[in-house]
Amino acid sequence: MQTAGGHEPARAAHHLVPSAHFEALASGRGGPEVVRFLRTTEYSRRLLLLRALLDGAAATPAALGPLPPVDSAWESLTAAQERAPEEFRELLLHPQVGVWLGHGMRRLRHTAWGDGPLWTDLGHLFAVCAVAALRAGLPLRTAVPLRDGDVMFPALGLARLPGRPRWSTAEVVVEAGRLTVEPHREGVGPPPAGADGDAPGWLGLRRLRARAAGRAVSVWLDDVDPYRELGEPLPPHRLGADRTARWQEGFERALEVLEECDPETAAALAEALRSLTAVPAPPGGRVRSASSGDSFGGLLSSPPPDPVAFAVTLVHEFQHGKLGALTHLLTLERDDGTERHHAPWREDPRPLSGLLQGAYAFLGIADFRSRHLDRVVPAGRVAAEFELALVRRQAREAVATLAADPALTAHGRRFVAGMAARLPARPADRRIRPVADALAALAATDHRTEWRIRHLVPDPEDVRALARAYVSGTAPGFRPAAPAVVPDRSGAWSHSRVRLVRRVLGGSPGAPSAARALLLGDPSAPEAYARLLAEDPDSPDAWTGLVLALATASPAARPLLRRPDLLRPLHHELRTLGTPAAPAPLAHWLADTALGAPPRDRPRHRPSG
Repeated sequence: MQTAGGHEPARAAHHLVPSAHFEALASGRGGPEVVRFLRTTEYSRRLLLLRALLDGAAATPAALGPLPPVDSAWESLTAAQERAPEEFRELLLHPQVGVWLGHGMRRLRHTAWGDGPLWTDLGHLFAVCAVAALRAGLPLRTAVPLRDGDVMFPALGLARLPGRPRWSTAEVVVEAGRLTVEPHREGVGPPPAGADGDAPGWLGLRRLRARAAGRAVSVWLDDVDPYRELGEPLPPHRLGADRTARWQEGFERALEVLEECDPETAAALAEALRSLTAVPAPPGGRVRSASSGDSFGGLLSSPPPDPVAFAVTLVHEFQHGKLGALTHLLTLERDDGTERHHAPWREDPRPLSGLLQGAYAFLGIADFRSRHLDRVVPAGRVAAEFELALVRRQAREAVATLAADPALTAHGRRFVAGMAARLPARPADRRIRPVADALAALAATDHRTEWRIRHLVPDPEDVRALARAYVSGTAPGFRPAAPAVVPDRSGAWSHSRVRLVRRVLGGSPGAPSAARALLLGDPSAPEAYARLLAEDPDSPDAWTGLVLALATASPAARPLLRRPDLLRPLHHELRTLGTPAAPAPLAHWLADTALGAPPRDRPRHRPSG
């Protein structure tokens, strides 16, 4: 391979995944030794991406605009790596450097677009060079791109040069252990005390500090790096002192909870985690968190409400990071990416890869909740039992779906088998009381039912045939064909019943509602949902509640749970024909006739002649 400037070709390292590491990861586990292995493999990947970015920039006219040529970056990085290999390795493994590399490659390949010229993203390379030179104790003079007068130096801080054009450049000098931006003008740079501190024209990265596995843990709390999110670059959004203090307290207490329950995972997470990006909380009081394959060792999170929720968030994203790193080494599935699977924790259909990632995250959460259950105070015990029972049901359902998918490779089948072996089989954990288990079963059924109502579309000819049978008062005499998966993104879910469960278990009484009647087993629940359907006959939430209420009250209505997708379009077809039907009697008719019919094909209309 010809490289920029005629330098030696990049040499790729070949990594073999030890069987013990694979088995540990497949079970949802993996201690510090496994994390160190994954960091080594991710470093190899980052080197390859960096080389590809340099080659792509060299082959793209004007890719670096007014900035120095690619050769100068290559020489700076090579010198820094030779002088200080560990410091260079740690810099390249910084999560935000990984996000930048991924974004830069996508811009070169025209699969992503930035908010500025190409050189404003690719030119971040020279900020990386400056930090590498600073860490290696090497002198450097270069130029960096400014974005609204700002330039980020990864794992160091943000220089601010107000009054500059939106897209411009600045000179950077590294000498005598100091980094200075525009030394002959503003003279902006980090204070001598270190990167944590601020200075005029400089915002240093803050740190979250704690202890885990007998060692100090230091994680960047990133609120300034433009590549701290997973999509397009962002402007800085400085956290106030009070919010920073709350993040510090929450992080410290979350690691205490995790270490108390699971010392191995606490030690492994301390080995992996390098940065946390604070993001705004979504509506409804939930925690928003995310990570990506580009950002091993980093995560985004909104403020968790308590240390246990924070620990769950850490475990959740750590699972994603481990699996993402493994899939950079092994192919676990060969799927076309079609959104077709029900994920018990997501509102949208998922491709096989997405379901695998989600199932793996929930496997880790189930393990944590099981370990934490016996440490819950009595007042919160039933709620904790419910969360454990629910997450186990979700993980079991997802793993069973994965195991049945033919797109898994041999490695994928072995991996999913390891996941399945980690989940306890029924009967349920004796620590979980029947009431908590029953509520978890209802919550899981609720989600699956509404997902089917929203995203499964029955054969229109089947719907018309069912409508004709209903109007004529005859049994359809056929079993409807399997529905198609058609993602419906028309509106957000209310999750009214599950939210009510959590409120009640948390000690907050719920107001009278259809959902409350359903949870209490009140025989008025079907009528309550029928009234909601009279107001909005297309409401997925109300149809879901009606199906659950009928199936809970009568075993004869339980076939509706297999095909709840038929009810709403059938009800709509009857309204179109001018023969509207009451929802509850229609549901009973469907369960008794069409869904209980023998499995034979429906006669198709044939053209005459």
